[in-house]
Amino acid sequence: MKQWILGLSCLGLVACSDGTGNVTFTTYGEDFIEKEIPAQVGDAAGFTDGWTVRFAKFLVVVGEIKVETHDEVAAQQKGPARVFDVHKPGPVVVETFEDLPAQEWDHVSYAIAPSADAVAGNADAADVELMKTQGYSLLVEGTATKGSTSKHFEWGFKTNTRYEHCESPELGAGVTVPKDGEETVQLTIHGDHLFFDDLQSPDAKMRFDAIAAADVLGIAGADGEVTLEELAAVDLTELPSNQYGTGGVGNVHNLRDFVTALVRTAGHFRGEGECAPRAR
Repeated sequence: MKQWILGLSCLGLVACSDGTGNVTFTTYGEDFIEKEIPAQVGDAAGFTDGWTVRFAKFLVVVGEIKVETHDEVAAQQKGPARVFDVHKPGPVVVETFEDLPAQEWDHVSYAIAPSADAVAGNADAADVELMKTQGYSLLVEGTATKGSTSKHFEWGFKTNTRYEHCESPELGAGVTVPKDGEETVQLTIHGDHLFFDDLQSPDAKMRFDAIAAADVLGIAGADGEVTLEELAAVDLTELPSNQYGTGGVGNVHNLRDFVTALVRTAGHFRGEGECAPRAR
């Protein structure tokens, strides 16, 4: 059946490729991860409750890149996943596929998932080993500041998420391979998503007050370090009713559950483009 379709393409009845081209995938954390997430001023994006966050590292394990249509695969990443610190200046190359048929491929997907076989992208060797041995897919370290108050955090997550049906608002779904040329596709990581106050609403705001307040709940008391265990002690029903809405997402009961669910929304496509995250 597939050979018959390809034959018809030469008659102009269906689309077919004309030559070949290359596609390079990069990853990038944008200014919010590389520099800082500021306090909100006016209508600009930022923390609505006045905090500022600066990351010291933002590690992600990226792999399983696939370029395809509904019935044909153009390219699939064969090598191991790579560990990137997108706090470092980017974009940085994840993978290059050469000599792909020059045509539209409307389905691009990738994964942010733990990998015991991961290798370094631009991450330091010690960080690569940490991600592998702990089974992390994403790890963030940073400091939040509001006035004279500072809170440090270092959170590792073992979420396994595949980002499917990636689409750019400007360029559409997937990627078009140019004849005798090269297209660059950015797998963008959004650090601000870890601090949203709603799992579903397009009007979600960035907040840190509830996270900062969790610091007093740990064994050490208010020591300036916000741990995931402290976030787990914050029941969502204890927070203001107009904040931290789950939108019907199941098994989210405390602030640690909530932030973990937000981690699955960090993967994006060509800047503000969206993918459909599928938990595995």
